Amino acid sequence: MPTWSRRRIETIALAALAIASVIPLRFFVESRFWFLAEMGTIVAALLVAEVAKTFGDRTRLPKRVASLATSVLAISPIAFAFAARAFGSPIAYEMSALTLFGAASLAMAVGATTNRTRSLSLVVSGFLVLFCASISDSPYAAAVPLVWMLGCVWHLIANHWERLDLAMPASVQRSWSLRPSVMIMTLVVLAVGGYAIQDRMKDPTHLKFGWMPTSGGSEWSDPAARSGVGTGDAAIAAKDHAESFGAVDSDIFLESTESTLFDMFNDMIGEPKKQKNKWEKRQGMNNENVIPMHERAAKSEQGGGSFSTQRMPPKKHRHFQDKNDASVVQWDGPTGIRLAMQRYDTFDGDQWSQSADLNVEKLTRVDINDAPWFFDPAMRDVLSRDGEAVSVGLLKIIRLDSQRLPVPMMTAGVHIKEVDRQDFYGITGDGSFFMPGRDKVPPLTVVHVASVGLMEDEIREGLRGTNLQTEPAGSAVGSREATGEPAASAVGSRETIGELVESAIIGHTNPVDQLNACIEKLRTDFTYDRDGESSASSLEDFWRSRRGGDHLFATTAALMARQIGLSSRLVTGFYVRPDSFDMAAGHASVLPQDVHVWAEVRLDDGRWFEIEPTPGFMPPVYRPSWRLLAVRFAAAYWPVMTAGVVVSICVYLTRCFWIDWLLSAVWALARWLRPRQRVRLAIRIIEARARLAGQRRPTGKSQRAWLEQLTRADAEIARAARRFSDAADELFFGHGKEPSNRDATALVDLLHVRTINALTKEAMS
Repeated sequence: MPTWSRRRIETIALAALAIASVIPLRFFVESRFWFLAEMGTIVAALLVAEVAKTFGDRTRLPKRVASLATSVLAISPIAFAFAARAFGSPIAYEMSALTLFGAASLAMAVGATTNRTRSLSLVVSGFLVLFCASISDSPYAAAVPLVWMLGCVWHLIANHWERLDLAMPASVQRSWSLRPSVMIMTLVVLAVGGYAIQDRMKDPTHLKFGWMPTSGGSEWSDPAARSGVGTGDAAIAAKDHAESFGAVDSDIFLESTESTLFDMFNDMIGEPKKQKNKWEKRQGMNNENVIPMHERAAKSEQGGGSFSTQRMPPKKHRHFQDKNDASVVQWDGPTGIRLAMQRYDTFDGDQWSQSADLNVEKLTRVDINDAPWFFDPAMRDVLSRDGEAVSVGLLKIIRLDSQRLPVPMMTAGVHIKEVDRQDFYGITGDGSFFMPGRDKVPPLTVVHVASVGLMEDEIREGLRGTNLQTEPAGSAVGSREATGEPAASAVGSRETIGELVESAIIGHTNPVDQLNACIEKLRTDFTYDRDGESSASSLEDFWRSRRGGDHLFATTAALMARQIGLSSRLVTGFYVRPDSFDMAAGHASVLPQDVHVWAEVRLDDGRWFEIEPTPGFMPPVYRPSWRLLAVRFAAAYWPVMTAGVVVSICVYLTRCFWIDWLLSAVWALARWLRPRQRVRLAIRIIEARARLAGQRRPTGKSQRAWLEQLTRADAEIARAARRFSDAADELFFGHGKEPSNRDATALVDLLHVRTINALTKEAMS
């Protein structure tokens, strides 16, 4: 015989929610096969135990099946932990422990025979939910504890009122709103408390010693480790072996003579240029923070200060010597973005160079939560106007042989732990962040980067097409710097760019729309090919074959932007691929082959925003405001909106007709209903039509009296109303027999909205 218990069902549901809180911590990290197999086993054991206990008879077999299924439910995490580790897909010990905790809570809820055991299951599941939320990095982690607490409050309220059933009440007052009101009050209190502590909790202090195999910090390693940077044994960020881990934001610094970065741009699209060693600026650190490391290192060659569009085809099958991790930098932040390192604003037809001096020697220092941040003075004003548009990412230098910092567009400030000297930060002549006085940023340096977002509204308001770039002599396309005479290909280049622009901006008058049209033409009509044999080696070849590398796309986009009256420049750096993000490691690895070239366009206020003309690379996202979306939608669909308003007005004015027609359709489809259900539906349809006609049945007045009063003006309809009332009384008060009169419900077909209006007017006259 089925046995249902509210306490039992609610306890099982809360325990199942506790196991669900572990899923986000494991699903994206572990082997999908083993994880799904483990969760499937737990669900199957739960279903078998529930079916056996609920629908089984009182013989021994159902009890044994339920006990066996409950035992399998409890030990499944342990069994899968050993099995997965034996087959080469280890599960982190603490994840298995948390799952075991949840499985034990669920097993106690399923097999409990006393309220004390159910209470213990409730305590265990609550602890698990809160613990999983506290260690989660997701901003939505508090949702699961919130749902669990609401369910727990509901469960406790029901238990309280059930205990009162044993007493004899003096009076009973029914209230359907009591439990929902308590739930709403609890939700409000939790929401207010969460909002009160928002952004007020400091980051937890990271331990420098390891107490679990996956926590990092000691020689104790585990194959399933995922703390620090990377995965597996390489993820153990330890003070004992600093050379074995990735970049971590700690007070550990390496003394190293190793230089491991090849000149990546020249490796991909040209020949390297050698550069002599330079004296580097240093900041003194304590001896305990310096770890000597003497190791033979590969040489690195660095490029010069110009960027040529005339390139030889790259050599293939280049391999970097570091077999463990070829990352140049690691980025903890949004993917699909570009990290800029160098900019060029002058083009002579073959090479890009920098002519404007945007150098800033002293950045503005601002201490935020006792951490020294150094901001670009110009961007500091933007931050003060709109602080909510700021996003902070984490840049981890691994093998970058440069003093420049690859940072996102519109970077406002940077912060490096323990480095608080103002002369350690600066902005180069082309507007890029760098560390002056050094030959390169030390490996394993962690840089906090604060950048400002840009909305499409700001671009449309700040891009009027009047900031045409005035370049020095020799900067025009195809000019000769020495003589000032036009190059042989100058006229042809200008004509080609002009034709491209004219074909792209047809029908567009706004500078932003013209720029977007030019970018779209490059992304659709041209093909990106950096390594192919048919790839163009010059701009002329690129315009003719419409196939080439990203540097040719970026150059063409910059020239097209200038053609429509905008200031533009070329940018080189790295592209953070969306598929490069490692969920287990918590960062995206930027490889040498991720070098990229794109362009930037200047706003009227002096800020530069990036454009992505190369197909295959995600374009930057400039989110429009709700106001702009509404204006754009209205401009695009105003005929549809106008027609919709007219139709809505017509439907509203004729609503009585349409609603009456829908009620008639519902009544026509209700022929298959049982007599009682059919009569209930009939009286509801009649009352709905009466409300539309303004003749609502008064509270406390019976249906018979109301129908007689409503239909007294027409004898035929009045007789139909009496037949309907008699049939309803016979059906509900006559032992449930079906009415003998088959036409008892004919009143529904007679009493439409128009009929009720006519009866009302006739009765009043």
